Amino acid sequence: MEQAVFITRVDHLKYCDDNFTRLYFGIEFCERLLPSMQQLKKVLSVVKERALGFTFVTPYVTNKGLKQLEALIPAVAREVPQVEIVFNDWGVFQFLKEARLPVSLVLGRLLTKMKRGPRIMNIIDQVPPETRRYCRTTSLTVPEIRNFLKGNDIFRIELDNLLQGMNLDETGFDIHKSLYLPFACISTSRFCLTANCEDERQKEYVGVFPCSKECRKYTFTLFNPVMNLPLVRKGNSIFFMHDAIPEVVTSRQIDRIVVQPEIPV
Repeated sequence: MEQAVFITRVDHLKYCDDNFTRLYFGIEFCERLLPSMQQLKKVLSVVKERALGFTFVTPYVTNKGLKQLEALIPAVAREVPQVEIVFNDWGVFQFLKEARLPVSLVLGRLLTKMKRGPRIMNIIDQVPPETRRYCRTTSLTVPEIRNFLKGNDIFRIELDNLLQGMNLDETGFDIHKSLYLPFACISTSRFCLTANCEDERQKEYVGVFPCSKECRKYTFTLFNPVMNLPLVRKGNSIFFMHDAIPEVVTSRQIDRIVVQPEIPV
C-alpha cells in the first residue's frame, strides 16, 4: 500500500516525513490558490532531494486559471519524468491531451461521481439492498466510463471515503484507485462565502468577487440536525471528516492512501 501526503501550501512540507513515499501538492477547489512558479520549484526541490514520487493536483478553472496551468504543468513535466497530474476539469484534460506532455493522467475526485452527502446515513439502512449497494458505488462501474478512461490513458482515479461504505466491485483492477483521508469533499462552488468575510459591508453579497484569500485564515464548523456529524466549510468548499479505514482497503481494491494532514484548501 503506497502512502502519500497531500499538502496545498509550501509551509506544509513539514508534514512530509519518512512515513510517505509520495507527495501530492496543488489545489483542487480554487484557481486563486494555485501555487506560483517559485513555490512549485521549492516543492520540486524537496521531491528530488528525497527521491519522492510526485503528484501535481489541479482544480476546476476558468480561462485565466487554465493559462496558469499551461505554464505550471510543463514546468513540472520537465523536472519530474512521468509526473502524475490530477485533473478536476475536462478543459485541463483537453489541454493535457493536446500538449502531449510526458505525464500520467489521474482523474480527480471531483470528477469521480459518488454519493457523498452525509444525509444518506439517515436512510441507508431503510432502503432496499440494491439501492444500498448503488449508494456505495462510483461512476467507474459504468463500462463506457471505464473504457473512456482506459482509452485516454487515465490509469488512476481518486476517491473520497464515503460514510456509508464503498463497493468497488465491477470497477476493474486495471484502473488504480487512491483513497483520501480524513477529509471528504461534499460540495464546492466558485461562489465563495468566505471571501470578504472580514468586511461587514459585504455580508449580504454572494458571488464571484475579488478576495484576499480569507480561506487560508478561517475555518467554519457547520451544524444541522439532519446531519449526523459536523460539516467543515473552508473557502468555497464543504467537507466532513471520516478516518475509518474501509474494507476496500484491506481487500486490496485500493492501492494508495492519500493523507491530508490539514483541510486541503
